[in-house]
Amino acid sequence: MERIVLDDGATIAFHDVGAGPLVLLMHGYTGTARLDMGLLIDELGADHRVIAPDLRGYGASRPPERSFPDDFYQRDADDMAALLDRLGLGPATVVGFSDGGESALLLAASRPDLVRAVVAIGVCGIISQAMVDSVQRWLPVERWEREHPEWRADIVEHHGADQVAPMVEGWMRATTAILAAGGNVALAEAARITCPALLINGDREVGNPVADARRLAERIPAGRLAIVPDSGHSVQRDQPERLVALLREFLGARGG
Repeated sequence: MERIVLDDGATIAFHDVGAGPLVLLMHGYTGTARLDMGLLIDELGADHRVIAPDLRGYGASRPPERSFPDDFYQRDADDMAALLDRLGLGPATVVGFSDGGESALLLAASRPDLVRAVVAIGVCGIISQAMVDSVQRWLPVERWEREHPEWRADIVEHHGADQVAPMVEGWMRATTAILAAGGNVALAEAARITCPALLINGDREVGNPVADARRLAERIPAGRLAIVPDSGHSVQRDQPERLVALLREFLGARGG
């Protein structure tokens, strides 16, 4: 992986794969570029230039360790803008998953010069009460070894055992604060997204209700929502072929 150091000292490590139209991939909560977006790195890297970072504090993008200030979604968007600026790249098609999808939308809203199109997987633009209710069972973290062993193992492998509690508790504190402040993540900025946007959610999604995802898509002037049958939050794991087909169709309609 290649690395840059941002102005505030944070490290951003990234894969730079392939050649062709530019695609930026943004992974989700507790993930890494390879863990969440490996399918798309390999698939799109065959005929695109793919930039796939570990977001700040995750995986190889340390120091510092991952933190969750109340503005972490916008911070990740700003980091990606800084990465593209530093590399002299853009505009890109930006594809984000989960938290990375929300930040991809914020990047499109705040830096339209860097984003020619955006795809957000597993998003709804807000922290909903349904989402907070669905993750209350995460605490206390000490139960993860028994109740979420595979997810905990992924965190340990990619970030270290000492990061399990900070990541779980930090995300819950920040998203609870966002909900208390009104819940906005990217919904309020949606009307400022002037590029084509595709939202992709599974029909069995819990934390991002279909009604909320539809409202977000309707707020984006050139937005549309695709609901993938027989899929939960991680469409790339549950329905990989369908996800690739949707992406290829979207990219092809825009000449890459």
